[in-house]
Amino acid sequence: MTSAPTAFAAMRPSHLPAALALALVVAACGGGGPSVPASVMAPALAPVGEGDRLYYDNSGGIADSVRIVVRSVDELTDVWGRATSRQSAPPPVPAVDFASRMVVVVGAGRLTPEDQIRVDSVGIRTVTDAAGVDEDVLAVVVRTITGCGRFQVDAYPVEIVTVPRFGGDVRFVERTSSDPNCGPLATR
Repeated sequence: MTSAPTAFAAMRPSHLPAALALALVVAACGGGGPSVPASVMAPALAPVGEGDRLYYDNSGGIADSVRIVVRSVDELTDVWGRATSRQSAPPPVPAVDFASRMVVVVGAGRLTPEDQIRVDSVGIRTVTDAAGVDEDVLAVVVRTITGCGRFQVDAYPVEIVTVPRFGGDVRFVERTSSDPNCGPLATR
């Protein structure tokens, strides 16, 4: 007598992540089954270290809201010149090993001097496109922090950081928060 294949055995390998997700939902709802560590469900993002932060300014060298991935010295030279163009003595273009690293530039556009933009963390995530094909992407979490609203002057925050080189698609994940030091009387 031949037994029928199990649901998992009959699936193509590309369907296994979806099946695993379904199994996790069933287990979470009381359906039993083995538990899966959270790291399997959602890989952790690595925080960007202080040594990876190349430049931060809000003087308006880059006045637009931008998300730029730089993968060569020539691109870095161009974007660095724009970012530091408002400095009276611009810092030199930093040396970046583009064989193992790349550069991410985030600009917030017009805000105030109290507002900030930061690249919080990065990590590789698997996403499924509209055709159902899985693809690894580099997720870059960008946080815009709203200040207390004490200054009504224009500022244009920009940050430039290095991250591990990734040859595929880069997706920016936007987060916003408020400065935790603002009291209840601060205007927004």
